[in-house]
Amino acid sequence: MKISVMGIEYNQLLSGKVLAEMGNEVTYISQDNKRVENIKRGYYNSDEAMVIKSMDKDTEVGFTADIREALLDTNMCFISEGIENSSTDEMIKVLKTAQMVGANMSKDMFIVDRSGIFNSKIDAIKEVIQEELSKRDLRFSFEVIANPDFLRA
Repeated sequence: MKISVMGIEYNQLLSGKVLAEMGNEVTYISQDNKRVENIKRGYYNSDEAMVIKSMDKDTEVGFTADIREALLDTNMCFISEGIENSSTDEMIKVLKTAQMVGANMSKDMFIVDRSGIFNSKIDAIKEVIQEELSKRDLRFSFEVIANPDFLRA
């Protein structure tokens, strides 16, 4: 299965690592192109090094700043913002990430919300994604799954 993980912070890296070691093809997405390029060259910060260097050599893992490319064949996308708290600022981050997913998804998919924000916000995430799809006049099928404890890092 092809899985995209939005973000390259410690928790996202750890979750993606586990998913990759289960046999999935994982692509990490970050808007920080310089950081992505550094990771591809083998230049890591301490958190990145702890996770990336511990990955099995046989795992299929990629890093990109191109969200459109990463979501091209993705079956499942993990949104992992706001894992540590449920503040309004974290909800804004989750919704902005959901907006990016909706603006760039190219097929039916599952979106897993790993944030610590209450399940009642799933409707807001669905609405944001649907708005972006409507702007593009697309009708992909998607489901948002709230699972903040899934592969908790």
